[in-house]
Amino acid sequence: MITALLLGFVYGFALCFTFGPAFFKLIQTSIDHSFKKAFLLVVGIVIADIVQIFISIFGSNYLPEIPHFTDIIAVLGAVLLFYLGFKSIFSTQKELIYPTSKFGNLIYYFSNGFFLNILNPSNIIAIFTTTTYLKNAIKMDSWQIIFFFGCSIIGTFLAEVMIVKYAQKMKKTFTINFLSKLNKIAGCIFISSSFIIIYKQFFN
Repeated sequence: MITALLLGFVYGFALCFTFGPAFFKLIQTSIDHSFKKAFLLVVGIVIADIVQIFISIFGSNYLPEIPHFTDIIAVLGAVLLFYLGFKSIFSTQKELIYPTSKFGNLIYYFSNGFFLNILNPSNIIAIFTTTTYLKNAIKMDSWQIIFFFGCSIIGTFLAEVMIVKYAQKMKKTFTINFLSKLNKIAGCIFISSSFIIIYKQFFN
């Protein structure tokens, strides 16, 4: 059980530093807006993880088989990433603006994090593959797998909050020109990721 807890925490913590779209979106949101907005993004990402983990452990045997399900998820995820990339690259914001908290902002940033994560085919495959590996290769029982992923969620949450907090502390040293370049870099990563998803799903 201790092994499952430790492995789960390291697994969740380490995955946050793979420099994927979510990593750059967290940094971008924290710097461009505020810690609170980026924290809502973190909550959305973590809730999406919990949903995927729950389905991978308990629901995979009961879900109806949907034709071309992975293709649909890949296209939706690619469209979302392309939109985020286009918005980041061609944003016309000329000054640092940190909007006041509103319910609409809460829904916007939470849903951004949620859909960015839940529509990422790589994330879905990673969770389902890990669940299968834990069951078949390491021979973990259901409780051990639950504890593993429970600790991975804690590790993910702590790592993402740390990323957001660090980016927020650094924002005072960043010029508007730097932030503009950061947005364009993040946008290029989002758009590249969208093409990679489509390529891997349909052409690889």
